[in-house]
Amino acid sequence: MKKTPEEIAADLADIARRRRQRPDKNLSADAGTGQVQGLLSRIKRLRASGNLPQYDYASLKRQYEQQANAEVRLAQQEARQKRTERLLAQADLNPDWTFANMDSNDPVLGHHIDTAHHFINAFDHWEQKGGAAILIYGDFGTGKSTLAGAIAHELIRQHQKSVIFQQWASVVDRLFFGVIEDQESRNQYRRALEEVDLLVLDEVAANRSRLAESQSSFLGHLLRRRRNLSKSVIIITNHDPQALHRAVGDFCFEAIKAFHPVDLALLGPSRRPDIGDYRS
Repeated sequence: MKKTPEEIAADLADIARRRRQRPDKNLSADAGTGQVQGLLSRIKRLRASGNLPQYDYASLKRQYEQQANAEVRLAQQEARQKRTERLLAQADLNPDWTFANMDSNDPVLGHHIDTAHHFINAFDHWEQKGGAAILIYGDFGTGKSTLAGAIAHELIRQHQKSVIFQQWASVVDRLFFGVIEDQESRNQYRRALEEVDLLVLDEVAANRSRLAESQSSFLGHLLRRRRNLSKSVIIITNHDPQALHRAVGDFCFEAIKAFHPVDLALLGPSRRPDIGDYRS
């Protein structure tokens, strides 16, 4: 809607009244009226001469809203980037563990990559259904950690989920062997393991026929706590499900089975080009 010269003059006069006035300036009502009349006369002269711009206030409003929306989007993008960086630092992921660095044409990996994407896309659904679990097992070097890390990267970058990726031996050292000395810090770490959106435990019971009872008990309680909080988990091991059952015991294995985990067997020789097939 276009404003009349009288309305524009009134707006300008109102702005002028709000500014700090000089001590010797005439602030009387007559002076204010005179200023308005002077502004009005000046506007009329400018418009008559064709030098006064014609303002379309509806267009100006749209332009302002577009600029404001663009600034909001930019702020949101910057906030998202900062949160992503914090989540990646917390997860402590190998930066090479991404789907881009995996061979989707590999006959074994291709199917598992598809399954991983289904898990990612349904992650919010699993959060409402008690959490989900993936059990990734196979020989060393077959790509288990890379697959789990790719899932974690995707959940962080695309869905802003929090992730902790830890080797089981590191968890044990921190909680059972004094790597974290302060009790309150240990409690905070334990709560983080329980409450993070996705917990990835790597090399569970690696090269062991049976975990110590205290460790298997803790793992069983941790998994049950996460199940109660509807938090998902990925377990990586070199044991197949039957051998893992023997290694962790009934109590812990039942906690794993309560998630109805998806079993992903990574078979074949090592996929690490730098070390080749360790069995040869």
